[in-house]
Amino acid sequence: MIAPITLFILGMFLPFVLVSGSIIPRSGCDISRATIPDLPSTLPTPNTTLSFVAVAFGTQNYTCGSTGTYTNIGAFAELIDISCIYGTPIFSGVQDILYDIWNAAPPEITTAEIVNALQSFVKTPAILGQHYFVQNPITGQGISPKWDFTSAAFAGNPNAFVVGARVGDIPAPTGSQDIVWLALTKVAGSLADQVYRTDTRKGQPPSSCTPGSPDIFVKYTSKYWLFGGSIKQ
Repeated sequence: MIAPITLFILGMFLPFVLVSGSIIPRSGCDISRATIPDLPSTLPTPNTTLSFVAVAFGTQNYTCGSTGTYTNIGAFAELIDISCIYGTPIFSGVQDILYDIWNAAPPEITTAEIVNALQSFVKTPAILGQHYFVQNPITGQGISPKWDFTSAAFAGNPNAFVVGARVGDIPAPTGSQDIVWLALTKVAGSLADQVYRTDTRKGQPPSSCTPGSPDIFVKYTSKYWLFGGSIKQ
């Protein structure tokens, strides 16, 4: 019998295979002339070239406050290089495909297991790195989002990360069930100068909670666009 994790991985990457009848290159396709399709005018326009584009799958993490509402306490996501499907029919909806698979995955399957399984395939799309939150490197207070490629695409390069600060956001055009789109600027790291989160799917918490209840982890997918920086594929 095929293990559930194997079935999950096969399901995840079937759409990539269907793009051209064979598995796409792992990573590193030229996207220097690529742009974010239909970027809302209320978000700042990128002022440099695109270096990386990824589809993310993971969780938005929340804690229940004393007022009975959830507060975001960070996120964790794996970042898959989708530079080689930019300009193909699958690109616009890859976050939807991935969300449907991620949401249907058995609860015992974690992002770490998925990544380990991905690495066993020779020609699967590459894991660029991870997205998570760290202590604000400027003020030392609160948390800031980080995109970290130091253990994957640029293993061993301690500068292959970017910590961002929000400079713009809009509600997701697809509805309130999806987390907001973001524009961020670099505050630390060499990976990128600007980061955008678009094409978000889910990730929002329930509207209320019972104070003292356990933290929750809400599955989501999105695209992340990383512009500029001094680290290139």
